[in-house]
Order: sequence, then C-alpha cells, then structure tokens
Amino acid sequence: MQSDDLDRAFGPRAAHPDGDPYADFWAPDPPNWTWSELASSVLCALRRPGRLRAGALGVTMGAVLVAAPQAPVSAALPTDVENMDTLRDRSESLAQEYDGELRDMEGVMEEAERAETRAEGTREEVEEAEEQVRSLAVATYTAGGIDPALSLFVEAEPDVVMDRAVVVDYLSGSNQDKIDELEQALGRDEVAREHAEERLATAEEDLEELEDRRDEVHRLIADHPDQPMEPPDNITPRTEQMRDLGIEKFGRGNDVGGVGCFREDGGWVVGEHPKGRACDFMLNGNGRMPSQEQIDRGWEIAEWARDNSDDLGVMYVIYRQQIWDVRRGDTGWRDMADRGSITENHFDHVHISMF
Repeated sequence: MQSDDLDRAFGPRAAHPDGDPYADFWAPDPPNWTWSELASSVLCALRRPGRLRAGALGVTMGAVLVAAPQAPVSAALPTDVENMDTLRDRSESLAQEYDGELRDMEGVMEEAERAETRAEGTREEVEEAEEQVRSLAVATYTAGGIDPALSLFVEAEPDVVMDRAVVVDYLSGSNQDKIDELEQALGRDEVAREHAEERLATAEEDLEELEDRRDEVHRLIADHPDQPMEPPDNITPRTEQMRDLGIEKFGRGNDVGGVGCFREDGGWVVGEHPKGRACDFMLNGNGRMPSQEQIDRGWEIAEWARDNSDDLGVMYVIYRQQIWDVRRGDTGWRDMADRGSITENHFDHVHISMF
C-alpha cells in the first residue's frame, strides 16, 4: 500500500519521536473519528476506482473495525442535569413538605419525561444504524481489503478476483442508504438529546423556584394549620366554609352536577379530595364542553377563589387545563398537562384545593 493512501485515509503522518520514518507506516494510531466521519470515509473509499479504492478500503475499513466498537453510541445526558427519577423524588418530597400535591409541576415534568423518552428512542435508532454500518465495514473489508491486482498472484482463479470487484461495486451502489440512515439518525439523536436536556433543565429550574419559596410556604402552612374532617360531609371546617360561601355567591348548580367535595378516590393523582380539602364546582354534568355562559360562570368562581385565597385558605385552583397555586407566588395561571378528557382537564368544573 502506498504511503499517500495512508495520508488520504488518516491525514498526514507526524514524525515519530524515535526518528523511525516507517514507524507510523507499520503501526499507525487509529484516529479518534466520529461515526459520521467514519461513514463518510467508507463512502469515499467505495467511490474510488481500481487500486485506489481497494487500498483506501483496506485502510478505512481497518480503521472502522478498530474504532467502531469503541465509538460511543450517544453520550448520556450531562451529569449536571438531573434525571427524571431524581426530579420526581424531589417533587414528591416537596409536596409532602408543602402539605399538598404540586399540581402545577405536572406539565413541565411530563414534558421532560416525554422528551427523555424520545431521546432514548433516537439513541436506539443510532445503535441500529451504527450496527448496519459496522456490518457494511466488515463486509466491504472482507470483499475489497486486498488489492484486486495483487490478488491475481495469490488467487487460483481470476473469477474470484472479478467476484470481489463486483461485490465492492455492489456495496458502493446499494449501501448508500445505510450511511444516509446513520447520518439522519445521528442528526435526530442530537436534536432529541438537546430537547431532553432543555426540558429537564426547565423542570429542575421550576422545582428550584418552589424550593426557594420554602419560607413563604411554611408561613402559609402555619397560618392554616391542619384540620380534621368532620361529619356529615367528611370535609374540614375550612373547606366547608369555602364551599358554603361559593354556593351562596354562585349557586349550587344542581342542574349541572352541583358541588362535590369528599371522595375516597382522588382522581388522576391522590389530591386533596380524600383528605376533605377540595371541592369541584360543576359547570356541565354531562361530560360535554360547557357553553360560553357556563365557561364564564366557571371563571367567576375560579377568580373569586383566587382573589380570596388568603381569607379562605385556598391552596390552588384548577380550571380549563390551567392552575393557579398560592405556594408559587403571584405567577398567574399556568398550563397543565393534557390528561385526555374534558373532565380530567377541568373544562367542565372548577377544582379548589384548600390548606
């Protein structure tokens, strides 16, 4: 093999420290190539004619076979960004400390979880594409690693030499799609990983904002100490007061489902219903999207609970897939995750949770 073939495959050779001009020729150090660079080298080698192609393939495929097993499939998410398990543990711990579900965290947490799942999927695509290119490298090296002209002297039948040339030509024409698939998979993986990192960082920042309000939340909890549930409705006195004042101001709405408070099942998450600390003011009892008049009534109830949160002891209000949480501070309404139905997304009722 000519030394310029080595230079074309690996780049110019540096002088060996012991002065041996052939040291790098006999044992060149494999370069630290990325998978996309290796794929490009394979493609370039396949496109070369005659002896140049065979020589370049010998070097390039040798490099692929050496470097590919050590090449990382896809770097893991940076260690300075917490993973979903850690974030969920922190969120659950903070919810216990803050005396109630952190429902306003659900949206950002679920977005981060979906992004992380997509990133895991793209990494699997990269693994599959890399394996295909690795197989291509092995097959091409086996078929074309020996210069066809040189093999005339060592093969018994010239037909074998011709068969090898045909194999190399076939690989050149039929495996472009495998290299393209790898390049595309690497691109998707990079985008998915960046998106996952951003979403995880957003969730972590969101949680840190709540943690930074620890003193204020502890003050709110101290101002509204725990109360036991009382018969006959199995709700706390604070919840009963809020419910009765709400009914007095906006009506019970029996024709659209009324007002429900205690239930053993908390719904999507445990929530405050089983604790006697939450009520749902129904707007449409048929599971259908409310009319504009009913929607407006819902906003009146939601804003009333928000405006009187200090006096009533309101912890958070959920309406129309949005949430306002007094523990968050004056941040306005925040979007929530899509739960899949009109009722679960709180389009047909206003949910009010209490301390």
